[in-house]
Amino acid sequence: MAAHTRSSTAAAPAETARARRRGQRRDRVFDAAVELFVEEGYEATTMDAIAARADVARTSVFNYFERKSAFLDEWSARRRARAFHALPTNATSGSLREELVAIMQELAAISGGSRRETTALIGAAVVALDLLDDHPLTHEFTDVLERRRAELRPGVEPALVGMTMATGYFAILRSWIGPGRPPFELRERLVDLVDLLLGGAAPPAATPARG
Repeated sequence: MAAHTRSSTAAAPAETARARRRGQRRDRVFDAAVELFVEEGYEATTMDAIAARADVARTSVFNYFERKSAFLDEWSARRRARAFHALPTNATSGSLREELVAIMQELAAISGGSRRETTALIGAAVVALDLLDDHPLTHEFTDVLERRRAELRPGVEPALVGMTMATGYFAILRSWIGPGRPPFELRERLVDLVDLLLGGAAPPAATPARG
């Protein structure tokens, strides 16, 4: 029994090391793909080119990413993780508006810090992926809204607000990308989207005076 225990204990670090090396190779393949998408364009980049840039076998690329659009999925997932799951505690302990604004500000900061990359990959994602078909971003926003349902008006469906917020985000981002100077301040426009969806576009209807 003791020998078996020592063997199991020794195997664990080896498995951890292998997993770490595999994760590092996967990151190298991902980084190579993103670099090429920015330099050459998504359509012009081949899996062979990604393998050559990452210095791995072509089969290794497919082991990590079964299809080229999987790189776009991964890219989007990493940005969502930063925006939704790496917020400071004070950003999630305030009001619903404060949490959504913090998320939008982080998404804007990510895109603003990598506008050329965002332009190359969002442009590709609009074509390669159906951003309106039950996109994970919709679920991320909906989860926030469900958790804070008490702060919504009675009868408001969190899933509908989440879907509209995700759709609006992609539409704004699509208008913001491109060559040259950004046409508007991304952070401000995304915060405006939050306020529009939480507050509505029209003022409350006046209560009829009683005669």
